[in-house]
Order: sequence, then structure tokens, then C-alpha cells
Amino acid sequence: MGILDTMKKVAEQTGQAEAPAAFMFGTVTSVSPLVIRVDNRFDIGEKQVVLMKEFRPGSYLTHKHTILPHDHTVPQHNTETADAHSHSVQPFHTENTGLETAQEIYFGLAVGDKVVLLRNQGGQEFLVLGRV
Repeated sequence: MGILDTMKKVAEQTGQAEAPAAFMFGTVTSVSPLVIRVDNRFDIGEKQVVLMKEFRPGSYLTHKHTILPHDHTVPQHNTETADAHSHSVQPFHTENTGLETAQEIYFGLAVGDKVVLLRNQGGQEFLVLGRV
């Protein structure tokens, strides 16, 4: 590598340091293996793409907890003085756990999908943020 090439590389890296991340747009051109054409200029492959589960095909079991409506009874107390006071709250018990289980199914990316990408500093990895 000559001195001119070294100077170009240093200048390029300096420019990248000023902009640590950038939004870009792409189009999925292949899903197996995954290939995304970025800004109609270059292609990136699955080793450069970071996918959240919403963009990976698969099925995931999830659950959530629901807090059931309930009331607290606070006993009468005297508030005439500025002294500290406390309240006693009776425990609330229920046989219903409020646990719901659901299955989330994701179909992944498809050829032709337009996506928004976040390029990390240096441009080595791209996070798929969503479909456009």
C-alpha cells in the first residue's frame, strides 16, 4: 500500500468517526442466503446484517402477566399532627394467576421488502430497523 492509499484510508476513517451511525435504505434481493441491496449501490449479506426476532422467520411462545382490578382499604387515621404515620394494607389473594400465553409467529423478510437500516460506525454491520 502506497502513501497515497494510506492517506485516503486515514481520511475515510476520519470521516466515518464524525458520523458514527447512519440511516440507509435497502431492498431484500434474496432470503436464502439473505442479501440486501443498499441504496442501489452495494449488496450486504447475512454476515453483515443484524436481525431482530421480528425479521427472522420462526415461532416464539410469549406470556404476559395481567394485574387484576382490586381495591385497598386504608383504616381511618388522625392527620391533625404532622407526625409520620403508616397505613396497613391487607394482602390480596386470588386463584387466578393472570398469566396469558400466546404464540408469536414471524415470517421474516421477503424478496422485494423495502427496509430501513442503521449502519454502525465503520459500516461493517447493518441493523434492520423495519420495513418501509
